[in-house]
Amino acid sequence: MAGQDTIMKALTRALSDGALEVLGVRGVELQEPLPTELPANTLRIDRAWRMQDGRIFHLEFQSTREPTLHRFFEYDVRLARAYKANVRTVVLYHGGITSVPEELSIGVAVYRVENVYLSKLDGDEALAAVERHLQAGMWEPGDRLRLALAMNMHVRDEGQAFERVLALIPAVPDETERDLVVSAILALGDQTLDEAQRTRLKRELRKVSKIVEELYQEGQQEGREQERREVARNLLAEGVSIDVIAKVTRLSREEIEQMKQMQ
Repeated sequence: MAGQDTIMKALTRALSDGALEVLGVRGVELQEPLPTELPANTLRIDRAWRMQDGRIFHLEFQSTREPTLHRFFEYDVRLARAYKANVRTVVLYHGGITSVPEELSIGVAVYRVENVYLSKLDGDEALAAVERHLQAGMWEPGDRLRLALAMNMHVRDEGQAFERVLALIPAVPDETERDLVVSAILALGDQTLDEAQRTRLKRELRKVSKIVEELYQEGQQEGREQERREVARNLLAEGVSIDVIAKVTRLSREEIEQMKQMQ
């Protein structure tokens, strides 16, 4: 999935260069994204990277309160075993959550994470800082996350904050930095939006970033693939031959034969 790969590469850069310091997370320089599916009973984590110092950076984002840390502990044991490296885990909390466990003792070991509560951060001030920096021509890495996550922080007026974000993104003068902001919004920053806002956000982002256009085209392609598979299943149900179905749908014989075996 080219579009998702593009987002992950951009997000890797967006979270580097000290950008995470605006969230109180220091000393993180990312090198490359890692797979999110862990072996053995297939657990899926949110995001993980190898850092430049060799450690693993594990990022989880939560919109509900995590009652214990056993789930994250299991994730990190798998990560440490898979990559033979120390793991640093940050949990990004949305949705007004302000207090959750940061430490888990299992007797033989003590496990810790770093919790970041976005609702404790001032979204209005974050956007004001971005505005000041843009006006002064002094854009900095932290501005990527100020702009991308402001809608998840504490703001006086959510609708007004949303409009400010939409107005500020096209004002980022550097195209590369604009793509980094967009990647962070798409991966992390739309958690508190309703469906209408998400639709409008993506429509506006398509105008200013190639990343969103790639995702849009990828989505269209996936939609066409799904339509062809649906046609193939219907024709198989009617007893049409595999050769004819392959010609009509342009799917491979192997894929159609697999569909037939699953009927």
